[in-house]
This record gives sequence, C-alpha cells and structure tokens, in this order.
Amino acid sequence: MRVLGREVNFELPALVKRSLFALSAVVAALLCAGLLVNYVVMPIIVRQGDLVPAPDLVGRSLIEARRMVEEAGLGVRVETEQPDPKLPVGAVVRQMPEPGVDTKRGRTIAVVVSSGLDLKVVPPLAGLTARQAQLDAEAAGFAISSVGEVHTDRVERGRIVGTMPRSGSIQPAGSGISMVVSLGPRPLALVMPSLVGRTPEEARLITEQLGLVVRSVRNLRGGSRLLRDVVVVQEPVAGARVVEGAGVTLRVGKG
Repeated sequence: MRVLGREVNFELPALVKRSLFALSAVVAALLCAGLLVNYVVMPIIVRQGDLVPAPDLVGRSLIEARRMVEEAGLGVRVETEQPDPKLPVGAVVRQMPEPGVDTKRGRTIAVVVSSGLDLKVVPPLAGLTARQAQLDAEAAGFAISSVGEVHTDRVERGRIVGTMPRSGSIQPAGSGISMVVSLGPRPLALVMPSLVGRTPEEARLITEQLGLVVRSVRNLRGGSRLLRDVVVVQEPVAGARVVEGAGVTLRVGKG
C-alpha cells in the first residue's frame, strides 16, 4: 500500500492468518449445520410427530373403533354395510388404510361394517326337474348339498319330491339344500316264469307282458335236434324273484 507517496508492504502475521482461516471454517460449518437442521432434520421430526399407525379396527364394534381412532388422533367414517356370516351387526369388516399404515393425524379411517347374516328364502323346488331345481336354488343364493332318490307314484320320475330345508323357510345365503328326486313308482315284485322250450319270439312276448326286458339272446351249439331254435337256458331261472324292468338272458339251441 502507499503511505505519504511511498510504497509500503504490509502483511498479516502467519498466526493471524491461520486464526482467521480457522474462524472462517467454523462459521461455514455452523452455517451448514444450521441449514441441515432447518431444511432436513426438522421436517423429518415434524413429519414423524404428525404420523401415527392406523389402529386395527377389524372385528371391533363401531363404538370401540371410534374410541380407538380418537385416542390415536384420527377420525372414522362408515362407508357402507355388508353381510358377514361371522361378525355381529355393527362390527368392522375391513378398513382403509389398513392396520399399521402410518397415517397423518386428523385424517379419517374409512370402515365397512357388518350387517349380520345375509338371510334368504328357500325357493319352491318341488315338481321341478333336478336340473331346473339346481338353477333356481343357485339363483336364490343357495347351493345343492346332496341329492337323494325315492320311489313314489305321486311325483313323475326325475322330478323333485321335496327339499330340506323346506320351501319358504329362511336360511343364510350360501347354505346347502338337500333335495329328493323321484324314481317313479316302485317296481312290481314278480316271479320269473319258465321260458325253456319256447321259441325266442314266444319268450320275448311273455317277458314283455310281465314288464321284463330280454337283453340278449345267445345260440348254443350242439345238443339234441329237438331243442333246435327253442330256449334251452334262461337267466334268471324259473321261480326266481325279479322286479319290473329286470333284464333276461336267453340261450337258444341250434341242434
């Protein structure tokens, strides 16, 4: 620098320079720390203070659920009701957000509450075909759990005699219905006549008149020429007890 027109060199001592440098570094560090706390640390602390885990409300009564969310600094809103086979009326079925999810204080948890069992009326199925009865039961919200059969002359074969539970009763939706299908009238008990010695045509006519059915006719090689083209063996044998509709097998001699 110039003093009284003369050039004078003026330098700070090395110790002073180092002190000033160290002071500047400290000031810079403090400034950075302040910025870090102000813009990073504090927002995290504030946000964490505003967040709470959503309490588990599922299965709780609505009264208890309201108490739990209020203690957590939250609110609750009933979205809708739905039938539930296990939870009583008014109990929470599900919630949003789900239990444990961090939620900002003051926010509202939406819940769906149980309306109890979904009860339905068993539809009239008697007199319908088995297929139509199944379709009607499913359309009414039920399932066919079992099918039984019974002989009866009151209901046409293949149609529904009755159900359990009975038509018109009130049952939980989705429960099973047992139905009984008619096999028609019970077959008559018959005594098998003797067909030996008769021609196949005669044997067939006799069996048909009794309500029996010739299912096969077989030829037997060899034997007496007197037994040619007549029944030699029959199944069932003569005198056996059979029911209407039973099958008969004939063996005819060829001589």
